[in-house]
Amino acid sequence: MKLIFTVALLLSFTYPQSELFNITDGSAKEIVYSSSFWLSGSPMIDPMSNNRLIIETGLSSILVAANSNTFKYPNLDVGIKVTKNLSLTYKSYGFKSGNDHPQITGGGLQYYFGGKDTLNWSTTLQRIDLKGLEYFGLTSLLIDIRKWFQWNDLTFRIGMGTNFFKERSFLGDHDLPKTMEGQMNFIGFDFAIPISVMILGLENRITPHRSIVTFFIQKEIF
Repeated sequence: MKLIFTVALLLSFTYPQSELFNITDGSAKEIVYSSSFWLSGSPMIDPMSNNRLIIETGLSSILVAANSNTFKYPNLDVGIKVTKNLSLTYKSYGFKSGNDHPQITGGGLQYYFGGKDTLNWSTTLQRIDLKGLEYFGLTSLLIDIRKWFQWNDLTFRIGMGTNFFKERSFLGDHDLPKTMEGQMNFIGFDFAIPISVMILGLENRITPHRSIVTFFIQKEIF
């Protein structure tokens, strides 16, 4: 299973589409909105788990409703459960995409609440920055709330959230805006199942104009 986790990690970082962040090719809005939507993903940390540290790697694919473009991105998240009700999350990684070397940094928190013995609700606050690109930089802020369910070995979380973003362009003579800001409201449905010492899962988030599917593998350390 360690080999499977390693292979999945390598594949997620070699699969992304080339020239993914080139906003000068006429699709600046699609690229910025899709990049922000990708950054707003958060790791699926089970509120009822007793493990303190998780590592999650995966691959996201975004489909834009207006055309046939599919954007593919890698993911790497670390989560630390500091108390029964609170986890801290962190992203810090980079990869190569065409002539760009994207750097993703940031983090957030997940707060769990619910009944006396069951923490079946969670709220996430998260800020992620995208740097290292030739043409633009991007900041994404996530706020969401989820309800958790358990059915046999399957764990689900269902809810909704909002992604706020701000983009700053590094362009010379191109006729494109210097900044771009926006907000995307989404609904989310995720599930995960333990397989041996790993957890396999699928995350789905949907807006009226784009949707994202993320396949992930998670390892709880201790």
